[in-house]
Amino acid sequence: MLDDDDEVSDLVSEVFSLAWVKLDILRPLGLIWLLRTADNKLKDRDRTLRVRAGAMEAVRRMAEGARAHDVLDVLAVRHAIDSVLTRRERRFVIFFYWDRLAAGEIAELDRCSQASVFTTLSRARAKLIGELGQDVGSRSELLAPRSMIRAG
Repeated sequence: MLDDDDEVSDLVSEVFSLAWVKLDILRPLGLIWLLRTADNKLKDRDRTLRVRAGAMEAVRRMAEGARAHDVLDVLAVRHAIDSVLTRRERRFVIFFYWDRLAAGEIAELDRCSQASVFTTLSRARAKLIGELGQDVGSRSELLAPRSMIRAG
């Protein structure tokens, strides 16, 4: 399923590391468990690549439709997201702003409370505003909170 030998090695390492953690001599893990875990790891990898590609596509579309000074604002926001936010904050920002997931959906994906999602997004926005400065100009549209609860 993977063409790159390094990716295959990484996936196998992750699966066997997890198997080692879950090792129980009285109830050994079977082939089905290993295959299911490998499949889940592949799905996680694909999901991560799709989210990253979607975020980059959104930034590209914004840059194409923007005026010259807006492109610099988009690049500044993209750089701030990559450099200032933790991995979790970055994921939540991408889920919320680019994938348009509601806070409840993000909470379900991350297996955390909705309050934790709100807190993480709030901290991420504060970090981004701190990094970009108070005078963010058109960048403020990229950081402006939208309704966190999706109707329906």
